[in-house]
Amino acid sequence: MEAMGLPETIVRAWGSEVATDFLHWIEERMTLTRFGPQIQISAFVARQQVNVLMLEQVSNLLLAGEPRLVQDPAGGWRWRVPVDLTFPTRGRVGKVGELEVDAHYGGIAYDDASLARIAHVAAQLAQQILEPAA
Repeated sequence: MEAMGLPETIVRAWGSEVATDFLHWIEERMTLTRFGPQIQISAFVARQQVNVLMLEQVSNLLLAGEPRLVQDPAGGWRWRVPVDLTFPTRGRVGKVGELEVDAHYGGIAYDDASLARIAHVAAQLAQQILEPAA
C-alpha cells in the first residue's frame, strides 16, 4: 500500500514515509477488528437497554452514559456502558458503575450483586451531594 491513497495535503504534511506507515497501521487495525457481523447491537440500543434495566431494577435517577466498544479475551465484542447518578436540578453528578452489553446478542452482563453495588455507590454519592456543607 502506498501513501498515494491518502489526500495529497496529508502526504505533504506528514511526508510520504509517515503517510505510508499510517496506511499500513490502519489496514492492520481494520483487519484485526473485523466488526462486520459480530456487531449486531448498536451503541444506542445498548444504552437504551441499560437505561431500562436501571429504571426497572434500581432507580429512576440512574442514567446510562456513552457506551464504549471493547473486545473481551475470547474475541467477542461488548459495549461497556457507564451508569451515572442524576438529579433533576443538577443533571449528571457522577459515575456509579458500569455494565456490559453483548454487542452481538444484546444480553446485559449483570447479577443481583452488581445491581446492589451500583445502588450502594449511588446512595453514597447522593448522600455526599445532598448533605449540607459543615
